[in-house]
Amino acid sequence: MRAGRMYHRINFYARVSTRDAYGASVDTWTTITLSTRGELREVGGNKSIDNSEIAYSKSKELTVRYNSAIVDNMKIQIDGSTDRYLITYIEVLGMNEGIRLSIEKIND
Repeated sequence: MRAGRMYHRINFYARVSTRDAYGASVDTWTTITLSTRGELREVGGNKSIDNSEIAYSKSKELTVRYNSAIVDNMKIQIDGSTDRYLITYIEVLGMNEGIRLSIEKIND
């Protein structure tokens, strides 16, 4: 893993589950849990049709230094943009040297 390629600022948001007035579970991702640098690569895209609705998804691959706080139900923000990404796959590299994440953009 080369640190010189990790120039993107990555913010991780942990899921917080609360109950509303009716007892239903409400998930929110409000505060930054972890902030680090990472390397970002474009992997591919996909076009699918569900219920007569066309959906486009664009996959990216993100590599960051290993941190045990990173879990699969977090959302990710890259370089302070308003776009949010969902983790679809986590791979630990080497002997806990880094983490490779497959992420997809979501609509909030």
